[in-house]
Amino acid sequence: MRRQETMPKSKVTHGAWHTADERLSQLPNAVEGQITEICRELAAETKRMHRLQEQADELRTVIRQWAADPSPPTESARINRAGRR
Repeated sequence: MRRQETMPKSKVTHGAWHTADERLSQLPNAVEGQITEICRELAAETKRMHRLQEQADELRTVIRQWAADPSPPTESARINRAGRR
């Protein structure tokens, strides 16, 4: 092989690094986008968990009220305690 026909090594290496640098510069944006989406999903799940916790607390209160009441509840009392009215 003649020396003039080969590409200098520095140009080959520079081209490969240039492409890698471009990919690396795009990486933080892609990662940041994914992190933002995860945070949104976590916020939605946190809200849902709080609502479920409130519902569980309300149910505990109703069960304690029923357990503390010695007389059997009437139909209207059951409906009121269940929150249907």
